[in-house]
Amino acid sequence: MFRFLIYVVEVAIVVAVAVWLADRPGAVSLDWQGWHVETSVGILALSVFVLVVVSAGLFAVWRWLRRRPREWSVRRQLSRQEAGLRALSDGLVAIASGDADNARKHTRRAGTLLDHAPVTLLLEAQTAQIAGDEAAARATFERMTQNTETEFLGLRGLITDALREGDDARALAYAKRAYALKPRTPWVVDSMVSLLSRAGDWREAQRLIEESQKSKRTSTAQARRQQAALLTERARAARRDGQAADAYAQARKANELDPALVPAAGLLAQLVADDGRARRARKFVEKTWAAAPHPSLRDVYLGLLEPDAAPLDAYKAVETLVRSTPEHPESRLAMARAALDANLWGEARRQLDELQLVAPTADVYRLRARLADEDVEDVTTPAQWLELAANAESDRAWVCGDCGTVADDWSAVCGHCGAFATLGWSQPPRIHRAIGTGPNVGGLEAAGVSITGDAETVAPEEPNSRT
Repeated sequence: MFRFLIYVVEVAIVVAVAVWLADRPGAVSLDWQGWHVETSVGILALSVFVLVVVSAGLFAVWRWLRRRPREWSVRRQLSRQEAGLRALSDGLVAIASGDADNARKHTRRAGTLLDHAPVTLLLEAQTAQIAGDEAAARATFERMTQNTETEFLGLRGLITDALREGDDARALAYAKRAYALKPRTPWVVDSMVSLLSRAGDWREAQRLIEESQKSKRTSTAQARRQQAALLTERARAARRDGQAADAYAQARKANELDPALVPAAGLLAQLVADDGRARRARKFVEKTWAAAPHPSLRDVYLGLLEPDAAPLDAYKAVETLVRSTPEHPESRLAMARAALDANLWGEARRQLDELQLVAPTADVYRLRARLADEDVEDVTTPAQWLELAANAESDRAWVCGDCGTVADDWSAVCGHCGAFATLGWSQPPRIHRAIGTGPNVGGLEAAGVSITGDAETVAPEEPNSRT
């Protein structure tokens, strides 16, 4: 509608000009280069108008002819880019499905259509990986590091490749380059801390953690947990080197940062006891037990008793230790073991009966088997309980929160995936119980067995027991 109004206004202006010229007739005479032209004003105006229209038309044709090749080239380039992006997408789908042949075909097509843009190098590297050609993948990642657009991605691929081969030194070198490019990237900081820790460079790892916390790249809780783990390892190293004062300082700070970190509390208690302050050492253990009951704390606590302490004295010491959390499964397990050692069959049976209701793990049934073997009045047999233990829930253990590997002992770095400060005292994956109770679940992953399965195992009926 608006365009129509404009058109009407334009026509009205032309008509008005034509009427105005018709009402004012006149003659025009022109002498130029021997030419003499005489005409009316209306004819002259019409001639000028026609000349302008023809000139505008010729200019439009010239402009169209000039722009046509460029438009054709741009349209062709856009078409190639669209086809290249489609090939790139198809290649990623093929990689996700593990189809190496199709991935290779789409990679070549994407490289040709996109003029071997840097992004196609990533597709090429991943294609080589799923095809099992690690050398080609590594070479492609190296080429990616030579381009500023893909250098960071190439370094990540090289770090992963070095870690897969167990070459920590090479992985650390690449991680330092990645950190120089993007120091605020969480996985880069985590990789640096983990690799530095595995190399024993605790001070540099601690500096990175503190710097990450100050710059708000890491939450306060996570940073405190990481620092506590790192300080615990530093305290262990100092103690091995005979530097008791430094070991105490590091362990004390680790315990303050994370009171629930059992290894730090246990080490601190041992260092304090070595200094002749057994009572203070017991207080440290009791405080940590209230926050995180753990069997190693019980061992440390009992180790603070006199060498010739009787089993009944040990039982009373465990009573003191667990009084803050008497209902916790670890407290009941500690009491049951101490009662068995002291030949307190009734107390041991009471604790184990409660554990069978709230936490029926394999350790509980093994203790029931011991009770059946040592208590002459027990009507059950050890074999009955051991059969139940074979199919019971796994005992709590040090489990990596990243890869699920079960470790024999705590350490700041997971021995399987290299993650830092991820080991926690928890229930292992159920597949760990189904396959076996060995500590190296990572070996199952290497063999192609998933550790996230949840297959149920039906346990035989529990034998009748006398309370």
